[in-house]
Amino acid sequence: MKKELTIAEKLKKKYHRVEEVNNFKDMLYRSGKIFRSRTAFKLKDENGNIISITYEDFKNDVIYLGTNLIKHGFLNKRIAVIGKNSYKWCVSYMAAAIVGIVVPIDKELHSDDVINFMNVSQTVCILGDKKNLDVILDDISKVENPDTYFVSFEENFDTFLKSGKDLYISGFTDFDDITINPDELRILLFTSGTTGVAKGVCLSQRNICSNLLSTYGIVKVKRSDLFFSILPLHHTYECTLGFLLPIYSGASICHCEGLRYIAKNMQEFHPSVILCVPLLLENLHKNIVKNVNRGLPQKYQKENNENPFPYLPLFFKKIVRAKVKNTLGGRLRVFIVGAASANPNIISDFRDLKLNTLQGYGLTECSPLVARK
Repeated sequence: MKKELTIAEKLKKKYHRVEEVNNFKDMLYRSGKIFRSRTAFKLKDENGNIISITYEDFKNDVIYLGTNLIKHGFLNKRIAVIGKNSYKWCVSYMAAAIVGIVVPIDKELHSDDVINFMNVSQTVCILGDKKNLDVILDDISKVENPDTYFVSFEENFDTFLKSGKDLYISGFTDFDDITINPDELRILLFTSGTTGVAKGVCLSQRNICSNLLSTYGIVKVKRSDLFFSILPLHHTYECTLGFLLPIYSGASICHCEGLRYIAKNMQEFHPSVILCVPLLLENLHKNIVKNVNRGLPQKYQKENNENPFPYLPLFFKKIVRAKVKNTLGGRLRVFIVGAASANPNIISDFRDLKLNTLQGYGLTECSPLVARK
């Protein structure tokens, strides 16, 4: 008699196939090999032109940065990263997590809180945006470790990276020899949770990798996808699902230049996946409904910001769908929403526009995704 499968086994048979990884170094080398010439990041150069960073470029930059971190004596030490979402932030996070323990810090915190987190975590090096580092340097007397090393993204990051490249090419390849215990502390975050008092959350790389593999098994991530990174990367939600998941999957990432540039950046980068919070979804919905009403013949317009789409004739619906999609960059296919519950009516309206919305629930302590629907 054939054994009947459990519900969990039946569900697992429907999952997308995943290739197991349990640490960031293996994931970095795997993606650098499999997706070598594919675009990992799209970013702007100093002239505002969009350029591509390949997976091989990203892997090498992490290796070079990590090599110089090792040379400075930071192997197995606490290394902090602070600043706005950027390619340099991602390189720094990955290198710090492989070389030592990465400590992502909220760039919006008061300098006293940042310094407190540095002291509590025993940070020996911090990489980040100049304006964030300058505020810390202004209060340097409060930093308990007088030898804390500062690497500014705008000032000495490129030189630091170049030195690491020279070291690696000349034969200092200790980075390649790093062995990571997937169950030891490698990510140290500080979150206020629901209490208002910041607490340290200790995560291993197996924690994060198991979370992104579970997500990949359920949510189809295409290699052609471009993730639009809006939410702060120091949050585990954005870092795991908006950075590490696409890197594992062979997709691409672009970074928003700021909340007021969302519409502009979407037109420039043409993303297909956006991670957001309900408020952002509500604002997008509000603007779309307002613009749709404004562009329709008067007899189809609705008052009080009511969505006119359900009442339109079929031929008008097709035109509206196309126009809305174009205003969102032309390729957008899915919103992934977290932090709070999304309005079901808004989700329904986006579904009518052929835009899917996935609702997630998670906790930083769970690396972070717990469930989605």
